[in-house]
Amino acid sequence: MTGVPPSPSSAHTVAVLLDDALVTLNRAFGVLRRRNVPIEGLALHPSGTAGESRLTFVLKADAVTADRVAQQFHKMIGVRSVMVLANEDSTTEAKR
Repeated sequence: MTGVPPSPSSAHTVAVLLDDALVTLNRAFGVLRRRNVPIEGLALHPSGTAGESRLTFVLKADAVTADRVAQQFHKMIGVRSVMVLANEDSTTEAKR
């Protein structure tokens, strides 16, 4: 058998700063549902700024999948920033 070995899955914490509107929250959860990525934890809480919420979740996937999920969030209307934190302390941030 030849080929490239699959990249190992690891935990990535994703923090999404988004508008505090029901339609934006519904779209955010829709991204997670459509991608069908394994999520270990999920939290939604106020960001400290009026009209903004922070959605934080831990997903068990490889770095490529975590980046794709972050890109999907970045494309959404109402998302202000997306940050992906990997186990290796590498950080990727996308701001709108």
